[in-house]
Parts: sequence; C-alpha cells; structure tokens
Amino acid sequence: MDKNNIISKQTIVLETPPDGEKLKSFTMDQLINMCNNLQVPRELHESIVDDIKRKSFLISEILRINPPIPMNMHPVLLNSKLDETTMTKNNTFRYVKHILPDGKYKHTIITEESYKLPLTQRDIHIKEKEDLLNSIRNEISELNLDNYKNKEDILNFACKGIRSSGEKYRRAVILNNAVIEHNKGEKFIRPRITHYDISIH
Repeated sequence: MDKNNIISKQTIVLETPPDGEKLKSFTMDQLINMCNNLQVPRELHESIVDDIKRKSFLISEILRINPPIPMNMHPVLLNSKLDETTMTKNNTFRYVKHILPDGKYKHTIITEESYKLPLTQRDIHIKEKEDLLNSIRNEISELNLDNYKNKEDILNFACKGIRSSGEKYRRAVILNNAVIEHNKGEKFIRPRITHYDISIH
C-alpha cells in the first residue's frame, strides 16, 4: 500500500559556493572577509606569517565550512489527502537530491512523489482539529473586531452555543490574539483568559 507514485521529476543546476580553483583567484582581503563571515577565529590565520601558507589555510577553512555543493534539503510534505471511506491517506512529498559524482556537484534532481498509506485515528483527530481551528478563524475573520474591547466581549463570543470547554477555550484564544493584533500600536490592555474563566462563564 505504501508504494510510491512519481508525479514529476526535473533536473536543475543550482548555484554553489566557490570551489577551490575559484577561491585561488580571490585576494587575501576577500578570503579573510569570507572567513570572518564564516566565523573562523582570526587568531588561527593571523599567526601565519607566510602569505602563501596563510592563503592556503584560508581556502581550506572556507572549503571545509562552506563546500561547493548546495545545502541538503529535507523532504517536504506538499499535500495530504484523507479518505475516511477507504481509511487511506495520500501524502505527496518533494524530494531534492544532489548528484555528486566523485564528490563534485553536477546537478540536482527534484521529484514529487505520492504515497498511499493506511489512515490512523491520529490522522483523523489531527484533521478534525485543523478543520475546527480553520472554522473558528473564518468565523472571526467576518467579525468587526472593534466590537470586542474587553475580556467579557471575548468570552461571550467564545462561549455562545453548546460547545465543549476545549472548543470554547480555543475560540477565546484565537479571538483574543486577533483583537490584540487589531489593536497593535494603540493603548490596549491584553485580556488574560484562563480555563477557569471559560468554566464559570
């Protein structure tokens, strides 16, 4: 069930830090500035009297800390579709692989792959929570936040209707944050809302 399906694949060439040959053409000041930016301790190279040896040391440090290959990239989850009727989920990932024949960067392959996996109760719980939070945010986006000036106003919104205490608290927190952001730059006392406030309202 977890077999992958390749959706797309492309080959690109990314910019890389300068290699050893390129660094040899840099001036001493340029190499020192690069080492400073890479936080190479100055005392390591300032004590080297011979300019040739010093330049060689600077280049070696730059290549050690910042080699001429692109940064590694972790897989990225692009999309996750849940199907509760079949109890499966389809995850789409982006993978980035750098091709380094003989240790030298050649190109990068970017693929998008999808996997069909068993759906778990945890997946369903996470989706339900995300749907709830998005529903609350959408509801709040329709409000005139100027009408919510204090703790009581926020609690009235949070606790209206028959809801669980957890949902009421989430509604209060999200609205509270929206009101704070709305009043940024103005004199506004941030309400402190607790689970106890929700339970007695």
